[in-house]
Amino acid sequence: MGDNEFFSQEGPAAFVRVWRRVILDPQGFYREMPSSGGFENPLIFLGICALVYFLLKLIVGGMAEAANHLFLVLLGYIFGPGILMLASQFLFHGEGDYEGTLRICAYAGACLVLAWLPVLGVFAFLYSFYLIFLGMEQIHKLDATKAVITTLVAVLVTAAIMLFVLGETRVRRPLL
Repeated sequence: MGDNEFFSQEGPAAFVRVWRRVILDPQGFYREMPSSGGFENPLIFLGICALVYFLLKLIVGGMAEAANHLFLVLLGYIFGPGILMLASQFLFHGEGDYEGTLRICAYAGACLVLAWLPVLGVFAFLYSFYLIFLGMEQIHKLDATKAVITTLVAVLVTAAIMLFVLGETRVRRPLL
């Protein structure tokens, strides 16, 4: 199969191949990524990335830090795609749907594999926002300015919702 979709049946080599393509050639990846085809494979890809993130964060920061960070990341992935799609459609009449938006976000989760690094992790999360921006251009047919605005609005609204739901002290340590 191609490098523009993860198929769990192909095993670890498929994960590495798709991960490398998302990180090193995101424009080509999102240009060729199908906007439909189900949720299963992109979510499995995201799950593998989240598991790697958790295990490496566990080694570097301990159980409490790893669990807290993973919880916040998962909340972001629960709220984020819907908010991203709604922002695209309401602000700029984006053409994509929820499935395509979730696929963008799931593959942008490739950055989680690098996000565990103590200082460089911030840049990994910023790169994931860049990946989402690129995907929004392709899936929702937005120009660069509209894709940037949509991505920023979605990130800020998702952060505000998490802050509102959890409270400031719980955002710092939501679980443990």
